[in-house]
Amino acid sequence: MNKKLLTILSVSMFVTGCATTYQANEVEPAGFLGAYHMLKEGGNDQALMVYHHPDVNKLCKNYNKVLLEPITIWVKAESSVVDVSAEDRQYLKNYLYQSVKKSLGSDYQLVTQPGAGVMRIRGAITEAEGSMIALDALTSIHPGTVAMSGIKQMALGSGSFVGETAVEFSIEDSITRKPLMMGVDKRAGGKNWVKKFNSWGKVEASYDYWADKLKTRLAECRAGKLAM
Repeated sequence: MNKKLLTILSVSMFVTGCATTYQANEVEPAGFLGAYHMLKEGGNDQALMVYHHPDVNKLCKNYNKVLLEPITIWVKAESSVVDVSAEDRQYLKNYLYQSVKKSLGSDYQLVTQPGAGVMRIRGAITEAEGSMIALDALTSIHPGTVAMSGIKQMALGSGSFVGETAVEFSIEDSITRKPLMMGVDKRAGGKNWVKKFNSWGKVEASYDYWADKLKTRLAECRAGKLAM
């Protein structure tokens, strides 16, 4: 076995075994945002596609309240959401909403009406696929199958039999509806044992990750330090 392949195998085994979720290599816009011409490829530690208003670091200081709209499901013909039951769709919408609400609640007053100092946050789940619990668990035990899953994850952005999900979001002025930030992102489950025995566990972990990242980004923005 050549040195390059050995390196790939060792890295994939380490990476796949340690992270709860990973960013996918690419994501297909679903139509929720519409203004995709405004987005660009995200940089390091950003969503796969992003938009920032040119003056966002100044504008963020004007907001101390959040109007969080209910999360929606945005279905296109080839989306994995097509096969998700109505009950599970509602569960996923509620989970993401509550995760974002909890994350932002310590930094912002949550309101139900537009107004001065209020930013509106809209979000949509555009892809969602649960893990195949038994096969995911089996392929997380043997070093060979973990390594193969890691290679698949590096090549395609998703490991073997893991859950994955994609979202689109917009942060806007609640009155003018002028966008401050927009993003499109996709994540897939890793091979570690966190939330392993819940088919939606790694999807939930992705939602928690995004909620926490949103809190961090808004804090950076209010401090005038959001990376553009």
